[in-house]
Formats: sequence, structure tokens, C-alpha cells
Amino acid sequence: MPHEAILQVRDLTVSFATDLGVVRAADGVSFDLSPGKTLALVGESGCGKSMTALSLLDLLPSPGRIESGEILIGDKNILNMDEAEIDEVRGQRIAMIFQEPMSALNPVFCVGDQIAEVLRVHFATSKTDAWDAAVKMMQRVGIANAPVRAKNYPHQLSGGMRQRVMIAMALICKPDILIADEPTTALDVTVQAQILDLMMEMQAELGTAILFISHDLGVVSEIADDVMVMYAGRIVERSPAATLFGAPLHPYTLGLLQTLPRMDRRVAILPALPGSVPDLRALPKGCRFSDRCRLAEDVCQQTDPELKRAGAGRSVACLKVAP
Repeated sequence: MPHEAILQVRDLTVSFATDLGVVRAADGVSFDLSPGKTLALVGESGCGKSMTALSLLDLLPSPGRIESGEILIGDKNILNMDEAEIDEVRGQRIAMIFQEPMSALNPVFCVGDQIAEVLRVHFATSKTDAWDAAVKMMQRVGIANAPVRAKNYPHQLSGGMRQRVMIAMALICKPDILIADEPTTALDVTVQAQILDLMMEMQAELGTAILFISHDLGVVSEIADDVMVMYAGRIVERSPAATLFGAPLHPYTLGLLQTLPRMDRRVAILPALPGSVPDLRALPKGCRFSDRCRLAEDVCQQTDPELKRAGAGRSVACLKVAP
């Protein structure tokens, strides 16, 4: 897979300096992403998923910084680019759908202008041609009466429509890589299914590589080719999706899957993972999941496990799982 990868992330470490200590939101994260494939990044809130995604576009909020690593698109390292080079990459080579479209869209410009602006920034396109392209893209993402809706402001659209606008903005330059950060959060089930279908259709048409970030394993099981499980800034398991959902290796992954409702199991109360993600300013000495793990032994409290191969296309960071 590495020779096919359009995006290669190597040992990425992202940190935030605070008055109470340094927080490493991503700690030694590595992965590859191939054209036409969907890689899901899952985990609880606070595990570092969104900060990992933002670092790929050099959009970390202050005081965040990338301590070390490489982010390669083709043979170019984003971390070695100046601001002009990065601006060229954003939107044209790699684009992002943000969690909350109401805050990501500018409230004082109509949505058609905002989509058209993305095209004009990257290509020598006239205002009229960019507007026409924006309307066509709105039609392609399933917005009815697009010529009229393009003149609407974000507050005049429903949540599902705003999310479609965000997808149109992300795809209008036909980027090689699309980062989708919780793209169906707060949408009802019907709209959620429509948005996911739309993303898959556009991927099939354009060959886009998708990094799909979510805490919803039900959604991930429907669309992902491969899954990475993140905990406290680290990747603790990576596997083809079908294999992971059928036979998870890491106790954290198993715990997440057990919280999902199932048609073949009737329970009064769904299981829940005990405890919470540790404070990233004061991580435990050994395995970061040890204080929540029912399999933990003394060695787990002392030794921080490395991510190691555990079969075809699989890797896991757990002392209790034999490589």
C-alpha cells in the first residue's frame, strides 16, 4: 500500500503548551491513505482525532504546533512548505468538511459566492464562470432549486443543506484527498444516510481518498475500507474494517463495539466503557488504557506498548495481544 498512497503521515506529534503542562493531542501518529479508499479514524471525544485532521492542512489553533513528523502529499512534505505553497494545496489537493457547517460558513455571504470563491482562489476563473460552476456543484450534491438556493445565506438553509454546501465547497476543485470530520453530526438519520451516500458517489466518480473522522462506529462500518482506533493521542489499532468489526484485537476497540446497540441482543441498559480518557497533561506511566482495561496486569501499568503488526493488514498496541 505505501507505494500507492497519496497521503503519507509519519510519526506526527502535535502539542499544545498550557499553563498546566504540555498536551500532546497526537503522539507519533502514522498512516497511509490511498486514492479511492476510505480510512476511518475513530475514538472517544478528546482522543485527538480533530487535531490530527487539522494538522494535515496546517490549521492547528493557537498555541498548537507540530513538534515532529512528516505529512507527505505525493513527494512533498507540507511541513516544509511556506504559506503560499500551503494555500495552493488547501482546497486544490486536500480539502476538509468541518464538524459544524453553521460556524464554518460565513454568515454574511450567500452560499453560492462562498463555493465560487474556492474555485476562484485556485484557478483563473471569472466571477460568472465560478458562479455557474458553484450552482452546478450544488445541483450535483443534491440541493434542489440550486440557482435560487445559491443566493441564500447559511441561516436560511437547513442543517442537511448546509452540510451539502460544505461538501460542494470541499469538492469543487476536485481534490485528491477529502477529510470529513464528523460530517453527519447533529443530522437526523435520513439526512445522515443521504450525506454518506453522496460522499461515496462523489468518491466513486472522482477517485477521492477520504479520511473519515467519527465516534459513530455504526456509520464507520458502512463506509470505511480500513479503520484506525485512536486513544489518548495514540493509534492503538488499525485493521481492515470487516476484520476489525468481526474480530477486534485491542480491549479499547472491543469496549467501543460493545456499546453499540444490536438487533440480536435485548438489554435494558447498553454497556458503557468505565472511566474516561486520561488527562493528556499527566498520562499514566504504562499503557494509556490500563486503568480502564479489564485485561490489564501489572506489566501494563509499567510498559507503554508499541503499535506492532498483528496479521495481514492489522496492527495493535497491546501487551496482551501476541503479534
